[in-house]
Formats: sequence, C-alpha cells, structure tokens
Amino acid sequence: MKAVMVLAVLTLPGMTATTTLPQASGDMPTDSRVTDGGNNNTMEKMLTSTTAVSSTACNGYVGYCNQTVGQVLWIGAHNALTDTGFALQRNQFVSGPALLDAGIRYLDIDTCAFVANAKRTVPIICHGYEWYLAQVHQPTVAGLLPIKQWLDKHPHEVIVLNFGDIADFTAVNIRGIATSTLQLRDELSYVVRQVFGSMAIWRDEPWDAAVNSNKATLGDLIAANRRVVVNVGISRSDSPNAWGQSDRVCREAWYPVALEWNDDHTDYNWAPVVQLVDDTMRSPCATNPQLLNKLEFQFHNALGGSIDAASVGVALNVYMESLVRRNGPIDKAPYFPFNLILTDHADKWKSYYPNWHRRHLKYLER
Repeated sequence: MKAVMVLAVLTLPGMTATTTLPQASGDMPTDSRVTDGGNNNTMEKMLTSTTAVSSTACNGYVGYCNQTVGQVLWIGAHNALTDTGFALQRNQFVSGPALLDAGIRYLDIDTCAFVANAKRTVPIICHGYEWYLAQVHQPTVAGLLPIKQWLDKHPHEVIVLNFGDIADFTAVNIRGIATSTLQLRDELSYVVRQVFGSMAIWRDEPWDAAVNSNKATLGDLIAANRRVVVNVGISRSDSPNAWGQSDRVCREAWYPVALEWNDDHTDYNWAPVVQLVDDTMRSPCATNPQLLNKLEFQFHNALGGSIDAASVGVALNVYMESLVRRNGPIDKAPYFPFNLILTDHADKWKSYYPNWHRRHLKYLER
C-alpha cells in the first residue's frame, strides 16, 4: 500500500465519496507502535523532574501539571464524533473540537467496517453491532483530523482516545452480530498513528509503561509531546499494538434499560439509576480500581433515543455531591472511586465541570 491509504469509499448522505490520509507513505506496518527512538534517558529525566510545564496550565489547570493520568479527573464523551452522517439518533450533537472546547478530554469512539460497492470500508465511526440498527456517521479519519488540528493549537492538553465498540460487519457470528476482529483493530491503530504521529502512545513503549504504572504526569507527557493515550477495543487486548479499554478502565457498565418517569411525571426516576451505579460501577471500582475508573451516566428513552434533558445534568451533579459527602469522612478523593465521568451530549453539562475540577484539585493539593 503505497503513497496514500484509502480509508473508505462511501455513498452515504453527507459523506465524501473517498477519504484519504495525506502523507501516509510506505507499506502498512504489522506493528503500528511509535517508538521513542531508544532515547529512554530523556524520558527518565522528565519523569524524575519536578519542573515539567510547571508555569503553564495542563488540561486547563496548573494543578494538573504534576499529577499523573490516574490522579487527574477526566471528563468524557460517550460515542463521540457522531455529529455527522446518516443516523436516527446521536449521542453527541457537536464535533470533536467543540467537545474539547467544552472541557472533554476523554473521547469514547465506536468503529465499524463493512462492505460497500464491493470494497471493505474501514474504519468508520458508527454505533451498533447489528447492521439493521447500526448508525453510520463518518470515516474515522474525518473525525480525528480536526482533533489533531485542535491539539496542535493547544499544546498543553492531553487526551484519551478510547475506541470502544469495534464492529466488523465482514465477520458476523451465527446470530448476525458483528465481531471485534484483530484486523479491524490493527487497521484502526494504523489510522490513528497516521493522524497523530508520534503524539500517540502505543503499547509497550517506555511512555506507555510510565502511563500504565501511573508515573507519567500530564506535564511529562506535554513536555515530550506524547499527548494522546490510546485504547482500542473494549476487552483486554490481544494485539501487540494497543491496549484495550478493559486493560485500563474500570468498568464496562451502564444503565441498560429505558429511563422512566417518576410517579408524578415531573422528572425521571433516578432512584434505580443511583442503585445501579453504586452496585455495578462504584462498588467494583472501589474494590479493584484501575488507572481510570468510570462513572457512565448516559441514558435512552423507550424508543432508543439518547436523552439530553437538563435534568440529566442536574441528577449527575446531585450524585457527584453525594459522593463528596460519602468520601469526606473516609478521607478519599471527593469523587472516589471515579476519576472519569462519561456522558452523552457532554458539552451540555460543561457548567458543572469547573467546580468538579476545583474540588478535585483542592483534595490533590492538600
């Protein structure tokens, strides 16, 4: 595959017929990792330095510069980059850069492959494992390139790209459900490498080891310009190229049923939500925490549409306040065990984020 990698040939409304990656020369590698060129001493000096980007805010806050990836509070967007393309419902209405402008630093992105015009189209941002229900949005590269441009303009920001659902419709099981193939995951890793270059951190690099051992601070990553942490796939990864979500994130859980009204029909019934969050997210992650511990607060109605009512943000903030009250007496971080908050329509709750960060930083700076 020479000169340019053709990613997709599409005929869907609102998408270009062919999307390519510029400057992608040479054969597609079997190992898409970007190395540090053997310069481990430079990395070690950064990790032992206390001056990394100390005078400039990191992810918007000076206090985060000397905090590790696992110590920072991450605000995430569930099913990001779904603002374009043909879809009956969207989990985010705004683009990647707009999410970043709203304070989002963790982008959860779903990917699929399928056959169109007798050609395999990979990778595509879409949602769903059953073809008749799948929502197809845009070529992955089309969503990622503006994020790279945003990072170039904002050199003191670190993000996590979590490519969660991987649905290869060229490899369905006996029930017609798309499976997560190593081929698609490696194709996706290649695209991410081509877009972000050495900015992305890949499995088993020295910087990757520093991130996973919770030693690399945001200031370290910014100083080295290794500012994109990448997960590919939900399960623990069998690829040498990238870790999976479950290698780093606790835990793959969400509210699986339609959100119902309360008895008075004045608001949604949040009691079962709180119970499920406590049982399937808070308790397991408190017992067996990982690098990132996820509170997933996203919901759908009886018709399957994502809910973006203001009461979702209100309810989330109320739950966050309840965590503060519970954690104070046991001297834990205010939102323990959570350090990742994942929502639909994440830009809509941006008014809450500064207060959450300030409270989290106040605890870290004691």
